[in-house]
Amino acid sequence: MDDQSTVTFPQFMTVQEVAKLLQVPVSTVYHWAAYGEGPPSFKVGKHRRFKAAAVAAWLEAAEARGVA
Repeated sequence: MDDQSTVTFPQFMTVQEVAKLLQVPVSTVYHWAAYGEGPPSFKVGKHRRFKAAAVAAWLEAAEARGVA
């Protein structure tokens, strides 16, 4: 790989960051993940992560539905 090559990865958020952003308890974010509600997430080992863009898209869709 030469010095001119760059790799861009998407920004990931932790459960705590999502909870703070949405102003909900951390337990709510875990509940959403367990029941397939809330922003889409995935696990890296034992750690749950959210793509920042997916959280933003979920929030916009929730606002449009009048749920947020």
